[in-house]
Amino acid sequence: MPLVSVVIPIYNGERFLQESLESVFAQTFQDYEIVCVDDGSTDSSCALLKQYGVQVRVIQQANAGQSAARNEGVRQASGAFVAFLDQDDRWYPSKLEQQVAVLNAEPDVVLVHCNYDRMDKDGRVLVAGAALAEQASALASPLGRLIGEALVFPSAMLVRRDVFQQVGGFDSELRGFEDFDLIARLKQQGHFVLLPESGMAYRLHAGGFTRAGGMGIIRSRERFLIRMKALYAGDRVKAALIDRMLAECYSDWGMHVTKDGQPRKGWVKLIQSLQQNPWKFRTYSRLVRVSLQAFLGS
Repeated sequence: MPLVSVVIPIYNGERFLQESLESVFAQTFQDYEIVCVDDGSTDSSCALLKQYGVQVRVIQQANAGQSAARNEGVRQASGAFVAFLDQDDRWYPSKLEQQVAVLNAEPDVVLVHCNYDRMDKDGRVLVAGAALAEQASALASPLGRLIGEALVFPSAMLVRRDVFQQVGGFDSELRGFEDFDLIARLKQQGHFVLLPESGMAYRLHAGGFTRAGGMGIIRSRERFLIRMKALYAGDRVKAALIDRMLAECYSDWGMHVTKDGQPRKGWVKLIQSLQQNPWKFRTYSRLVRVSLQAFLGS
């Protein structure tokens, strides 16, 4: 039985998938299995996977989203540790070796993640060591203050499978904020370790894994914050921060539906925003503008 299960969610990933897979095969640590979950691809991703034969295990499912694909991969995995790799990212050769060493040596650590580079669609590094370079600003942001952690990319993490399953895995209803949601729950189970050396490269390009935009992101933002309110129940400081973040969410929601031709719904959401945080001047300004559209026909 392998120690590490590498879970790769795939949706129309033919363009970069081979590069991602080859970065796994190039690892200095070799005690792993690769579990690829095809999330209803319509391109030649599955044909490409078949070329690898028994080197990869392929699971096919109807399109359910990246989080659902990751969760299914973990359910079918056998390793004690789980590493995620997105279809368009790539690992550097010592990534797994360094992370496995930490989890083996420190039983109170539930997740180890690595610094990472940011690259363009052609694989050229745009920002080296982005995790550490941006850590201070990320921790100072509302999300950072809420969770006490900067963004941990799934492709950068190695997590204990039993702990991942214990907290319920990724929330498959989220189409945004799912990484923060998972990290918040995992942090309550044990320590994290960040390795300073870049262990992977995160690719920026227009054709990334399909995610809902517009209202999908706004609704996910609300769902995430409501989940955080339950997770941090009893913490007054975090509760106040969540209220302010919800206020921003509802304010943006109100403007979004107003621009979509629904000013009365926008007015309702702006009122909801003020109920969460009555001290935000910008929301009052927005409310005046939307009220004119909703009730005066301006």
